[in-house]
Formats: sequence, structure tokens, C-alpha cells
Amino acid sequence: MLDDETAHHNSAPQRTTTAGLRGHVMAEGTVSTYDSEAGWGTIVPDDGGPPLRVHQVEIRSHGDHALERGERVTFGIEQDDDGAFATTVTPLGPILSEEELARLGLVPEPEPARDDATAAGSAADGTEEPEKLPTWMSAVIAVLGSAALVFLVIGMFQVSDGNDGWLAPLIISGVVLTVLPSIPHERW
Repeated sequence: MLDDETAHHNSAPQRTTTAGLRGHVMAEGTVSTYDSEAGWGTIVPDDGGPPLRVHQVEIRSHGDHALERGERVTFGIEQDDDGAFATTVTPLGPILSEEELARLGLVPEPEPARDDATAAGSAADGTEEPEKLPTWMSAVIAVLGSAALVFLVIGMFQVSDGNDGWLAPLIISGVVLTVLPSIPHERW
């Protein structure tokens, strides 16, 4: 049997269902933002409450579990350690136009102004961001590093057993593993 402290550490975060407290009444609202790559967005309830977080696992729809800005939805509300979030989200129908969203006060946050230096690849603090390496080159670096590590380990065993033919691969592997970290990993 677990003691109270062990049971507390093994339990999931507390979730309080607000919808259940209202007799399973589903609220309605409009999707104000949704990032399909991240799977997160926000829903603004029609009752004027604060915007709620929504995650793709809470979307109840056939096919793609994604929402679009301006989409009307029904949802329940639950509470966790990070605050209130929408659950059991069901799309209702047509997506509102940008004009209709503006009338509701759901205007998107403006994009930060970009000057020519920012557009050319500079960071906001004025430092130059390194240019990304092509994908094939990143793959070559990764394979080269992996192979060098394997040769280093094998070479150490071979040289320690008296096989001097492995001395050159051992030295080359050491040099490669010393040089690879000097390539800024932000460029990979």
C-alpha cells in the first residue's frame, strides 16, 4: 500500500471540470488563434469570459484535428495547474470572415514591424543570425560525427591490443570529434 506522500507524487495534475459543475452545459465561442503545427490555440467564449487554451487532442471532429481562425465551436471548460482550458471542442459550422471577426473584437495581433536588416536575417537585438546549412550538409556532419565516434572507440581497443594499423584512424577520429563542436549548432 502506498503512503500519502508517494500517492501524491504518482498522481496526475488536478483537473476541475467547470462544464460538469454547470450540468454538462457546453459553451459556445470562436477560435481566435490556432497553430496547426504546434496543435495549440485559443478560443474566445461568447459569454465574454477570458480566452481559453485549446489543444488538438480536445478537438472532436472527423479527419483533421485542427481548427481555423474564425471557426465557431462548442466546448466544455476544465481547470488545471496552468489555468482554464477548453475541452471536448466540437466545430459548429462556417468560419467567420476577418470582417466578422473584427466586429466581434477578435482582431489578430499585429506582426512586429520588420526593417530591411531584420528581413535580411538579423536578429531583433541587431546580431546577425547564422545562415542555416543545407539539409544534406547537416546530414553529412551528423554521419561524420557518428562514424568518428565509432572509429574512436574501435581504434582505442585495437591500439590497446597492439594493432598499430588503427593509430591513424584513431587520431583522425579524435581530430574530427574535436573540430565538429566548433561548427555552431544553430546552423545545423
